[in-house]
Amino acid sequence: MPSPPSPAPPPAMAEDSDGSRFLAPLRLRGFRHLAVGQLVSSCGNAMYKVAHTWLLAGVTHGNGTRVGLLAVFQLAPLLLFSGYGGWIADRFPRRRTLLVTQTTQAALCAVLAVLSFAGSARLWEIYLLALCAGTVTVVDNPARQRFLTDLVGETRLSRALGLYTALLNIGQILGPLAAGLIIGWAQVGWIFVADATSFLVVAGVVLAIPDPGGATGAGERFSGLLPGLRAVAADPALALTVAASAVVGSVGVQFTVTNTLMAVRVFHLTAASFALLPTAVTVGCLFGALLAGRRDPGPRTVLAAAAATGLTGAVSGLAPSYPGFALSLVVAGAAAMYFTTSAAVLLQMRSAAELRGRVLAVQNTALYGSGPVGAVLVGAATGPLGPRATLVSAGLLTVALCVAIATLAGRTSRKAQTGQPRPA
Repeated sequence: MPSPPSPAPPPAMAEDSDGSRFLAPLRLRGFRHLAVGQLVSSCGNAMYKVAHTWLLAGVTHGNGTRVGLLAVFQLAPLLLFSGYGGWIADRFPRRRTLLVTQTTQAALCAVLAVLSFAGSARLWEIYLLALCAGTVTVVDNPARQRFLTDLVGETRLSRALGLYTALLNIGQILGPLAAGLIIGWAQVGWIFVADATSFLVVAGVVLAIPDPGGATGAGERFSGLLPGLRAVAADPALALTVAASAVVGSVGVQFTVTNTLMAVRVFHLTAASFALLPTAVTVGCLFGALLAGRRDPGPRTVLAAAAATGLTGAVSGLAPSYPGFALSLVVAGAAAMYFTTSAAVLLQMRSAAELRGRVLAVQNTALYGSGPVGAVLVGAATGPLGPRATLVSAGLLTVALCVAIATLAGRTSRKAQTGQPRPA
């Protein structure tokens, strides 16, 4: 059955200056509502991350390998089910899909809150709930990205994604600060209650937004990631972006593991001081998102941003003190978010509308699905090397792999220009 046509983009708006062009998506009512709702959810999610990691660090007594295993349970579903998530985002109405994912996440947070209040949270329960939340995220990520495109149209995608990500990072700044205060003053279960509430807020906001339509795969049978993989293989720019995403996701960005172990084993921080580390990362992410939203990226920009994540990570490992480490995380966060935002924009702009969900699923698999392997390796490496040397080594490895990708891409381009067959 042929796919229905994509919805027409919103009507053009007058954009006289760089500032007005950058802020133009805010004139769209649906985008404003979605961004505000996600700002609330982002704040709750940031609180959840701090509480989740701190709870796990206490249960495992700072064991690096077990802390790293949390990422395995959070992100392994991307390796197993990302094809389903991308297909659902292409096949079914994104608004309805988001309502299901947001309410499911709220229920999972509520279960973790009950366990925390009862004082009976065990390691396997933390891992199981992380696995369930990761499975829901497999569907939520591509559906949310595609829903944003449905609301603003392709011509404003770069600016809209930059603004949207910046607003989310404001929530990520406020969330860890609130989490540190709650952990110090009250039961950690209240953080999970707050996060569950934030998911319900987003569900209410999505429910209030008129359905923009946009499902393009009606009647299409499930074919996994194969269509997305074919689209990536056919476009060198997409292939380069996915390869860089695998590098960044595996060894370039492991803030959850490295920040936790630096806090516990190097700086011996309190809960409140530990909560400032993700805040520092998020402040950088805010700047990175704003910078990325000012122009449409090319493949060279994406690859340079990927290498920058490694370089800034290596520098953070050399920080002599806690304030210096926190400051270096601001720069590292900016590089990481610039890469993430630029890669998402490039993928959606260069892929066919009916395949965007699966192309995004391929990239999510590379970026987040490679995370469990990297988290375990980075966590295990801190045993013999220590957190500092591990950070430096992971950063330098990221830069080296990005150089290798650039070299391979250059050779492929030269062979294509001379008529030689391009390697698969």
